Amino acid sequence: MRRQKGLSLMELLIVIAIIAALAGLLFPVFMSVRERAWITHCINSLKQVGDALHMYAQDYDGFAPPFSNYVGASEHINPLYLPNANSPALFEAAYAPYTKDKQIWYCPLDPFAGIDTPAGPPDWAIQYSPTWAAFYWNTINHKATSYGIDDTCAMKPFAPVRVDTPPTYRQYYAHTGVTMSRANPDSPMPYACDFCHSEPSGKSIGIYLNFDGSVKSEVSYD
Repeated sequence: MRRQKGLSLMELLIVIAIIAALAGLLFPVFMSVRERAWITHCINSLKQVGDALHMYAQDYDGFAPPFSNYVGASEHINPLYLPNANSPALFEAAYAPYTKDKQIWYCPLDPFAGIDTPAGPPDWAIQYSPTWAAFYWNTINHKATSYGIDDTCAMKPFAPVRVDTPPTYRQYYAHTGVTMSRANPDSPMPYACDFCHSEPSGKSIGIYLNFDGSVKSEVSYD
């Protein structure tokens, strides 16, 4: 009876090289599929947040809750903001009757979900250093939600904001004094955005919840 011959060292190395090459080819595909799954998850979550926003508005004469989760949205830092502009406790209390699952408020990619985040960089000019997402991770209080709740909701010139007539980009920038650079400045501001989907290449996918409850995604590059 002949004894079966095993793999030689050279054959084993060839097999390992083939497996490594296949893994290298398939890994980006798996990452892309996982990223699309996360994007779908966040889109669905923001749609539920939109439903909660409109239920709140129905009970409060069509107005959105007057809160933002931007760290700088504080009256003692900027007089444009309401006294309790950034209050996670008040924000959660406003939405508590309309949401049952708290996880809809968090992005699966948010490393600070449910906790306070540090203040943002002192110099606005370095907001994009080192990445667009890192800037937002450091300038948004994630205690109540991962999503950036637009600060027009908590600014004295606009609050309380009606969900059927939200401020436009032109109106917003007229009050902030920041130079506006948008193709359509008269389009309405969004209510919230998920900014966590960014890639090392500089590609970022922002998912936006509009005041009318619709959700859209936009691709940008740092």
